[in-house]
Amino acid sequence: MKLGNKEILTIAVAAVVLSMAFTFIVYQPSEEELVFTGEVTGLSSYNQPKLDLEAKELFDAGLHLGSTFTVITETETFECAILLKSYLGIFMFDIFVNIETDGTVSIGCVGKLIDAEKGSTIKLVYTGVSERYMNTPLYNENYSNDVKDYPSEQIFANFYEVTGGDIKPGILYRSFSSLNSPDKQSRSFFVNVFAEEVGIEYLIALSYSDATVQDAISKYDGYCIELCKEGKFKAPSMGYLYFQQKEKDVEVLRAMIDNDGPYLVHCNIGRDRTGFMILLLQSLCGCTAEEMMECEARAFCNLYNIDPSSKEYGAVVSCTYNRNMYLISHYDEIGNIFEIDWNSIDVSGVDTYTAAYSFCTDYLGLESSEVDRLIDKLTVSS
Repeated sequence: MKLGNKEILTIAVAAVVLSMAFTFIVYQPSEEELVFTGEVTGLSSYNQPKLDLEAKELFDAGLHLGSTFTVITETETFECAILLKSYLGIFMFDIFVNIETDGTVSIGCVGKLIDAEKGSTIKLVYTGVSERYMNTPLYNENYSNDVKDYPSEQIFANFYEVTGGDIKPGILYRSFSSLNSPDKQSRSFFVNVFAEEVGIEYLIALSYSDATVQDAISKYDGYCIELCKEGKFKAPSMGYLYFQQKEKDVEVLRAMIDNDGPYLVHCNIGRDRTGFMILLLQSLCGCTAEEMMECEARAFCNLYNIDPSSKEYGAVVSCTYNRNMYLISHYDEIGNIFEIDWNSIDVSGVDTYTAAYSFCTDYLGLESSEVDRLIDKLTVSS
């Protein structure tokens, strides 16, 4: 059959449409833009793509920490990635370009993995400077492992009681990890001291697995080690994808239901994963937004010597409490965190108790009776 010009044109248009439908649309930088190219060599210490690109190349071009990039993989494009070092200066769900200890760079997102095959090409397109990074927080400079640099041993250990709302006094605490080598990380030594002082009965080591707990038992001594020997712990191996790891959240909450406190909750340093879990518990216990903001931000103040009256403090609150509460109250968006404009979210009108209760039942799949038992464990009887 012979085709006319009209039929040929129709087929050509259809082919183009089909081609577009099955092709990833990836941002293409212009010739005028400052572009850096690297190849994925493996995974970083954060389990995100590591490149053969040297940070020196970025600095030689006049860039500095806090610079922002569009990150282009072979299949996806990510906006507003912040250049930083040792993963300091970012919050949950930030996209970053990190300077590794060997001087190369890696790309990633706090709270979601970026997929890029080994050997694939990554482009970093310079877009400007992160105003938030440049203004916040001072923990880029003020983190120290020396107890002498902190006002007290308790602050150094990031150990404090969780209070507010109807929470029962002396029932819930949070801290830096209790299971690190005291020789390499003296914070752990002080955590064990304070855990014994307040009579902790059950340990929730969020970032640990049963295997890493057993390894700690075989190597170290301390009050929390003894709790672990007695089986008084939960180690769910919760990663930085904690919002997507529903089964880990459920493990923790059911462990608290089935075991008596006082409870100590920590991850590695007692900041992000710990902050989320404590925020969820505080919401269930009727804490006010102000009480929860203070509790979340205090971990940053403890670890990085941030003054509560500083501009850094406000950024910590907006990037921790606001983001976590947004996802607790909008759990249907958890799978789309790259599409959320974190600079424009507003949680001021959220009924935090109702949001947390629904998160537990509708998202995590707990029975209402389980949530009620958890609340009874943590709160003062009416």
